[in-house]
Order: sequence, then structure tokens, then C-alpha cells
Amino acid sequence: MALSLNPGSRGLLLDPMNGAADLEAKVIRVLHNYAFLEQPILLIRATRFLARFHWTFEERTQARYQSAREGNYIENVNPKDIGYEIEQIAYEDDPLGVLKALEEQDWLKVLHAHWATAKVDQAGLAALLKTRQQLLEIGVDGNPSAAVMYFLTDKLPEKETAEIQKAIPNKTLVESWKRLEDDAKELAKKLTGKDSATPSMTWDVLTASRPETLMFLAATTKQQVVQKHIENYFGKWRQIPQRFPLPEMIELQITPSQPNYKEVTDKAFRLLLDGKLRTPSETTKFLKPFAPPPPPPPPPPKEKRGKAKAAEAAAAAAAAAEAAKKAAAEAPKKGAKAEKPVAKEAAKKTAAPAKAPVKAAPAKTVKAKAPVKKASVKAKPAPKKAGKKK
Repeated sequence: MALSLNPGSRGLLLDPMNGAADLEAKVIRVLHNYAFLEQPILLIRATRFLARFHWTFEERTQARYQSAREGNYIENVNPKDIGYEIEQIAYEDDPLGVLKALEEQDWLKVLHAHWATAKVDQAGLAALLKTRQQLLEIGVDGNPSAAVMYFLTDKLPEKETAEIQKAIPNKTLVESWKRLEDDAKELAKKLTGKDSATPSMTWDVLTASRPETLMFLAATTKQQVVQKHIENYFGKWRQIPQRFPLPEMIELQITPSQPNYKEVTDKAFRLLLDGKLRTPSETTKFLKPFAPPPPPPPPPPKEKRGKAKAAEAAAAAAAAAEAAKKAAAEAPKKGAKAEKPVAKEAAKKTAAPAKAPVKAAPAKTVKAKAPVKKASVKAKPAPKKAGKKK
């Protein structure tokens, strides 16, 4: 199966053997009738796949598998292929389950004549895989393959273990396997010496150690001090960040956006780890020096000129007029007529621009005249018409 890299069909699944259907059906199928004859190592590989996925053989593949076993095709296996299959067991999620499946089919003797599940340190292997899971939960991905091989061959004599190591083509894996015990002793020495005088120092030692060494030491150590340190490392020490005074930190503006946030939290974590910040007041006192300075005050607003100033005055006048109308509407009905002119006058005064007061001219004093007595005048009789002169 493959994906096309051709620009015209990029991403198209190429599946000439219809492998997608076998994956969906969870069956294992050989590509052709002579697969087990041409590559006898496929007998061991197919068994390993069965144990890993818990699948089944396709009907014709099952028949050919049985025929190959009866025909002893495995006698023609390439020794290099054997070394490769031994190495692949170390990378399995359930190496003991794979080993048991190979033993049931008599393929484990093909890998090594004296290898058996009885030679496995099952308790150590279980402890190793548990520690690996704990590391994964904290975001650390270690490679346990060397330690897996150590426990799978723990009870074999040194000579036979060396033969298995020699068969593995990956020499980096073999070298890691050989120095596991020495590296674990060195780490245990640090955990019981001056390098781990305080919890924070112990934390540093375990954090800086290789995950592979830590896994192996956790699975093999018999020292109670070392066991306690590793237990705390995966247990209660991981809960200390939950005791951080987050509300106080936010109030002091110590947030992840600050450039020194990690430095502050690391120092606080170490002090909490060593029991030096026991109360909220002590924690707040520690945090205050790391708070950023307050922001500078905003600049004063610029004085508005011209049209902006006139618009502001007009808005103020409109607001005053509206307030006057509202006051007039809320006044009692009695005397409402008398108050309306006053409200209008107030609105006019507010809306109109204020003029400079003009001094009134002093009024002239006018002397009041004495009252004049009117004489009583008798009405005179109308004059008679004069007669014609003779």
C-alpha cells in the first residue's frame, strides 16, 4: 500500500493487493502462494503480528502457514532476519505476550535455543512498563527497548545473553542494554548523596536524568530512599503547582504574558517544594517584587478648538434645553403656565452665547412738580347773536 506523489493524483491510495479491506476485516494475508517458502522469517513475523493486533489469518494464509510449519521451511531462515525479529520484540507494547505467542508456535527456539518465557523477569518488566506510562503522562517519551531486552533475558546465563546481543544488528540498542546497570547505579548514588540534599535538588537530579535510566532504576532499585524519591517525583511533587496563588498573581499582573513568568513560577515551585512558602502571606510577599510596574498615566486631553469647541457648546446647550423641558414636564400642573416662560427664558439663556454685561446708564432724577390747583370756573351763558345794525 502506498500514497501517490504524482502531482496529478497526489494523496491517492495505491492498494493493488486490496490491503485496506484486510485491515478493515482484521485479517493477515500473505501476498502470494510462495511467501513462506521464499521468506521463512515471515512465519515468525506473522505470529508476532497476530499477538500484537489479536487478529486472525485469512483462510488460505492459514493453510499455507500450517504447510510451511510441517515442511520445516524455517530451517532455511536467514540468520540476519533472526536478529531483526529479536530486536522487534523489544519495541512491542506487550513484549511478554509476543514472547508467549512465539513460544506456543515453537518459534522462540528458532530465535535462541535456550530462550523461554520462564527466563523472563515478569515483575521487573511490569514495573518498567508502569514507569514508562507514568513518564508518558508527564510528557516524557523514553525508549524502554534496552530495558525490555534486559528483563526478557534476565534469567539466561551471561553466555547466552551475549549470543542474543551479538545477533541483534542494532548495536546502539545493544550498547544501551549493556550499560543499563552502571547508569542506574550512578543515578542511585546521586539520589542518596549530597546532590539530593533537598527536595528541589532531588527534583533537578531526576529531571536531568535519562528517561531510560530512570525507568530501569525504578524497576530494579531496592533502596527505600531511592524508591521514595521516585514515588514523590511522579506523585505529590507534581501537585505543587496546584497550590500557586493564582488570584494573587493575577492581581499583581503576574501572568503568562509576562517575559519573566516562567522564572517566577520556577522559583515559587522550588520554594514550595522545600517548604519555604507555607502561608499565603509568605507567597504574596515573595511575588510582589516580580510584579510589573504600574502603567504611566494617560496624557491630558488636548484643548478643542474651532468647530469641535462649537459642537461641544451646542451639545451642552441641547442637553441643558432637554433638562429644562424635563423639569417643566415634571412640575405640578398648578402654576404650570407661570413657569413655562421661566423655563423658556432659561433655555434661551443657556442656548445663547453669553454676552459681556453692559453697564446701565444712571437714571436721571426728575423732581416731582407740585400739584396745580384747578380753579373752579362757572359756566358762562352762550352769547346772543348780535342784531343787524340799523
